[in-house]
Amino acid sequence: MEPKDIRNPETRHEARTFNTRGVLLFIMFMVVFALFVHFTVLGLMSIYRKSTPLMRTAQNPVMTRPPSTSPPPPVLQPNPVADLHNMRAQEDQILDGYAWIDQGSGKVRIPIARAMQLLVQRGLPNVSGQTPTPSATAQAPQSGAGTGK
Repeated sequence: MEPKDIRNPETRHEARTFNTRGVLLFIMFMVVFALFVHFTVLGLMSIYRKSTPLMRTAQNPVMTRPPSTSPPPPVLQPNPVADLHNMRAQEDQILDGYAWIDQGSGKVRIPIARAMQLLVQRGLPNVSGQTPTPSATAQAPQSGAGTGK
């Protein structure tokens, strides 16, 4: 097969599916429109630049001189590791030490380990009041339900 057999000069694209002229006209219109917008904005900006000095008749009174005092420096932690150790020491003293909460009513704070020992020895206190009733959704399923039989 020779290369001249592959070419078919009578064959062209189908004109019904793609309008080449319309697409090219649209692209040309968009380029012309973009240039028009570009030069219009450029002209408006040059007019604005010329008229801006006329509009600024007085200087801002706040900006006539620099402020007399500078703002205070930020308050930073000089030694964050020591601060963390101090905070943990305070927490440990609260958790592991004895202290009065309210001396008049006899309320004291005891170490957490001692509180757990007392809870194991004495048990949880009885709570007075109504006992909650189980809801319908929390009840176990009836026999045969959900077994797939």
